[in-house]
Amino acid sequence: MTSTPDAALSRRALLVDLSRAGCAALMLSAPHATRAVDQSAAARAQPDTETLHILRSRIELQFAPGFSKPAQQAARTWAITSADAVARYFGRFPVPKVELLLVPEEGSGVRSGVTYAEPSLLMRIRLGRETTEAQFIDDWVLVHEMVHLAIPRIPRAQNWLHEGIATYVESVARGRVGLVSAETVWREWATAMPQGQPQAGDAGLDHTPTWGRTYWGGAMFCLLADVELLKRSALRTGLQQALQGVLAAGGQYGVPWTVERILATGDAAVGQTVLTELYERMKASAEPIDLAGLWRELGTTGGTLNDQAPLANVRRAILA
Repeated sequence: MTSTPDAALSRRALLVDLSRAGCAALMLSAPHATRAVDQSAAARAQPDTETLHILRSRIELQFAPGFSKPAQQAARTWAITSADAVARYFGRFPVPKVELLLVPEEGSGVRSGVTYAEPSLLMRIRLGRETTEAQFIDDWVLVHEMVHLAIPRIPRAQNWLHEGIATYVESVARGRVGLVSAETVWREWATAMPQGQPQAGDAGLDHTPTWGRTYWGGAMFCLLADVELLKRSALRTGLQQALQGVLAAGGQYGVPWTVERILATGDAAVGQTVLTELYERMKASAEPIDLAGLWRELGTTGGTLNDQAPLANVRRAILA
């Protein structure tokens, strides 16, 4: 999930609040502590910080107070694995440097994530203290937030493109490195993607900011683009190469671009006009997509993968 401008301006206050909360809790339990002890408590309330090196990029990993050492080790492995999946998809990690702040909560599981662009790039993830290794492996949230780093900021009306790319690429990137099976990716898309279909009163992707159209309508746009790009290029180039072209041209979350510029840059990178054409078709139209027909063509109907389907080679190329 990307941040709103107001959230971006205030996110630095989060670390201050965390430090104050840690100090306040200690002071309430020991009201007569000395000034030196109070200063020590403040120091302990600061996040534990270390640097992860992903190819030529650096991730400043910050653990807010409250994580055990084993939990930190498990989260560190999860961060490296997630970053590796994203770097493999884009050919490099999207940005030279980013902060990753992990905030503990009771229980287990990866709870939520948000990415900020200002005053510097930061991803904040709320994470259960008892999160298991299996839950880390199954998580998609961190990869989703890391994918946001590879796309320039865009006007709020077109946030569907940002969330759609993050939703779609997150599954592809994780599938390609074996964190999730191809069968699972296609089964989950078949279940979730219909939520992106236009509903009554829909006015197209640019004018219908509902949850379903923002996340799954955007993901559906990406799938349609990927299929068409691969078909037209005889499997040589797809959405991956188009997005790599955007990144190579300087497009990443630290800079603002228009949707038209993002799509035109991606098209130019692969010598096509698919992205721009599809945007013109879907930005203000409530035309439903024949997903059932698409699943049959790709060979994913019924939860099994059919290698005799007309577009089975395209399906395989998407997760290759």
